[in-house]
Amino acid sequence: MKFKFLNIPIYIHPTFWIFLLFFTDIYRDLSIESVIWGIVLFFSLLVHEYGHALTALYFGAKPTVILEAFGGKARYNSRGITPKQEFLIILNGPLLESVLILLSYTLLKLNIFEGYSYIQYFLYVTMRLNILWCLLNLIPLIPLDGGHLARYILEKIFEQNGHKISIIIGLGCTVLVAPYLYYEGFFFFGTLLVIFGFQNFQVLRENLASPEEKSPFTSYLKGIEALNDNESERAKAIFKKLLKSKNIQVKHSAIESLAKTYSQTSKTQKAYNLLLKADHNLLKEGKCLLCKLAFERKNYALVSKYSREIYEINPSYEIALLNSKAYARLKEPSLAGAWLMTASQFGADYRERIQKIMSEQVYDLVREQDVFKHHIEKSKIFL
Repeated sequence: MKFKFLNIPIYIHPTFWIFLLFFTDIYRDLSIESVIWGIVLFFSLLVHEYGHALTALYFGAKPTVILEAFGGKARYNSRGITPKQEFLIILNGPLLESVLILLSYTLLKLNIFEGYSYIQYFLYVTMRLNILWCLLNLIPLIPLDGGHLARYILEKIFEQNGHKISIIIGLGCTVLVAPYLYYEGFFFFGTLLVIFGFQNFQVLRENLASPEEKSPFTSYLKGIEALNDNESERAKAIFKKLLKSKNIQVKHSAIESLAKTYSQTSKTQKAYNLLLKADHNLLKEGKCLLCKLAFERKNYALVSKYSREIYEINPSYEIALLNSKAYARLKEPSLAGAWLMTASQFGADYRERIQKIMSEQVYDLVREQDVFKHHIEKSKIFL
């Protein structure tokens, strides 16, 4: 399920509805009260994530809100986002959620809806659920918002040691809060906190381990995790260290991820140089990016060398067209036409695009060649 609100796309994963059924107990007790819990949970999660997303939108990012099992998240490209802006994006999730708490509390206190028991219950659930989630979410434990906020503040004070200190504080809070949540009957939140605590403990153990004990693959996964958390600078730092890894597979995975990150932040020359020096036989998606960057730099021979391989990796209209243009630049009408015919097979819409593309200067050297015309006629581009 997907829709757009306030110019922000919202995606609701099927697992969210399953989570909603079990969290609210609707599957066992289909009552008005359980339905109210479901509505409040859905609305509250949206408001919280919109606090992040609207702030990211204000700073020029293009956010997307995703609701899935166990909660939601706001994703956005962190390119151009400063650490201070990142801090405000994270902070404004709980802040906007606190507006719901204040509003529901005020309406309950004023007794405006006295006599309307279900509306009163709706306001009570809104206040209670958001207070609980807001407090839990502000615990200084990654991936909770409080963990990211604490890490930002502590890294400002203690620099590199700030991350470790924030993890230790978060683990201490887990030890104190999780038993209390279980005692009060909040088993779901207690279990969630224990899981996050265990994940942070593993990160801490990895950070405290000697270089010989550290797994390069684990480090690579942490780099990917940092990318998913929109922490591109931390991800790049991890991938750069892995460029010296003795594990060839991990090293080239890091090369591909680092090159992709460079490319997304407009540092295409760095990405190209990095991929060019790598062992091309070990590249996967990175080989496709290498060829795209090579074409931009008029290295058409390199594109032709890997044309079949990159299409096997990514059999798409874009790759087929890239190969066609490279062979056109190399004055090879047969292969330029053959790859253009391959591109046309992706549908009528793509054939319409190709009709316009064929008038581009890139095809001047092959357009009038008989073998090229033969492929065009065979592909029925102009039908």
